[in-house]
Amino acid sequence: MVRLLNERLEQHFPTMVMVREFEGVDSLNTDLESIIDKLSAELSKTDQNAAINGDSTTKGGFQTPAKMSFLDLQDKAVSFLKGSIIFPSIEEYLAQVFNADPLYTAFKVKSWANQLGEGDWQSPHIHPSEYTVISGIYYVQVPETIAPAGHLEFINPALASVAIGGQQSSRLHKPLSGQVVLFPPHYMHFVHPISGPDKRSIVAFDVTLER
Repeated sequence: MVRLLNERLEQHFPTMVMVREFEGVDSLNTDLESIIDKLSAELSKTDQNAAINGDSTTKGGFQTPAKMSFLDLQDKAVSFLKGSIIFPSIEEYLAQVFNADPLYTAFKVKSWANQLGEGDWQSPHIHPSEYTVISGIYYVQVPETIAPAGHLEFINPALASVAIGGQQSSRLHKPLSGQVVLFPPHYMHFVHPISGPDKRSIVAFDVTLER
């Protein structure tokens, strides 16, 4: 049975980041990984691979096409991920960070899947889109690596504080399978190159308020 194992709200610099970890997701993640593997096999060597056609900051590997909404795929595992893990996590972030009632906060979600192999990485980037209020990641498969390989790193949005107040310039996050991380879309981040033969697979999403 899939259930929330723990949840924490972290202040970065301060920027509000929510981390939710789920247990009982092994079977779900196996099914999701199979879907991403199939998409990669079909599209990775075509111009539909956003990792190589200029539609993303992913360097190497595979990313679903920009026009594809991964969470809207007609698949039981994807529907469960969307309805039982990602949407409840979005609603918690809206409630705890924005003090917004999710029942009265209309939003839409753009989503994509990403798979990185040895040597692949993501360059520093933000998700600048009008009315986008949350960006997030669900970790399907995470290889065992020695930090910082494959880790997510956030950049301090107020770099002047590094020199003035002795603050850190960045914050490293260790991903885990079955984990959701939610953060503001303006929070710059990147993924260190993957080391070793195992792949890192994720489902990423942006939450935009309905106008």
